[in-house]
Amino acid sequence: MIRFVLRRLISAFIVLFIVASVTFFVLNLTGDPVTAVLQGTGASQEEIAALKSKLGYDRPIIVRYGDFLWAMAHGDFGESIRFGQPSIDMVMERLPYTLMLGGAAIAIIVALGLPLGILAAVFKDSWFDRCVSAATGLAQSVPHFVVGPLLILFFAVMLKWLPVSGGATTSSIVLPASTLALYPMALVTRVLRASMLDTIEQDYVLTAQAKGLSHPAIVARHMVRNALLPALTVISLQVIAMIGGTIVVESIFGWPGLGSFARDTLLASDFPLAQTIIVFVAGAVVTINLVTDIVYALVDPRIRLQ
Repeated sequence: MIRFVLRRLISAFIVLFIVASVTFFVLNLTGDPVTAVLQGTGASQEEIAALKSKLGYDRPIIVRYGDFLWAMAHGDFGESIRFGQPSIDMVMERLPYTLMLGGAAIAIIVALGLPLGILAAVFKDSWFDRCVSAATGLAQSVPHFVVGPLLILFFAVMLKWLPVSGGATTSSIVLPASTLALYPMALVTRVLRASMLDTIEQDYVLTAQAKGLSHPAIVARHMVRNALLPALTVISLQVIAMIGGTIVVESIFGWPGLGSFARDTLLASDFPLAQTIIVFVAGAVVTINLVTDIVYALVDPRIRLQ
């Protein structure tokens, strides 16, 4: 197991290195960020040149790339061109909000998606199963930019139960987290239901039935555990997809996280800040994949041997 984790850690480090390198060249080959940021602010050519010299944008790109990697290895992600503050500090101010939003969405997916999928399979073709199938189908057909405003209209404007936007109160997270979780929760429910139904025909389930085990015991001991791997795959992929969805959801609800911040930063050509956000997001994706692989190995020991 230790060798398995070490191999995954090395792979994660290589992926992060590639993402950071590609991000640096893609952003820095598109133009001069200092001129783009200061253009229209009334800054003189001397002031622009001075800021370029201070941030190192007057040097060859390959030299800046070496400095970027060396500084990043020491935890220094540079200084924001717009705000004049360390990029890492600004990202860390926003990161907790995005983590809270993502964590709340994952909690909703796990708390509702898994039980609904299991119960829909157990009560196959019942009214409950049909209601779950209809609801999940509807949830998968409506995008974030439609769900968000509808939830605001119903729960915030008409019923006045929840805040319209912002992150000032604890209840502010309910609507954006629900919007973010709706599609992946529906997908997890459907995948787990199908996976559970597939396990019913397996030999080990038939053997358990022949031994006289009760239906709840067969479901809990044999069906759920073996049906869980496809659902874990979907959850991990959907969590990664949710990172992109946070840009839309945070913008709709005015949530002060990294998603809306990344959008504003890229539009403003603030490359040091954009690089920091992208590296952090890539780190989150790599970490999720790493955790998923480890969970896979724990659930199914054959994966460690492959």
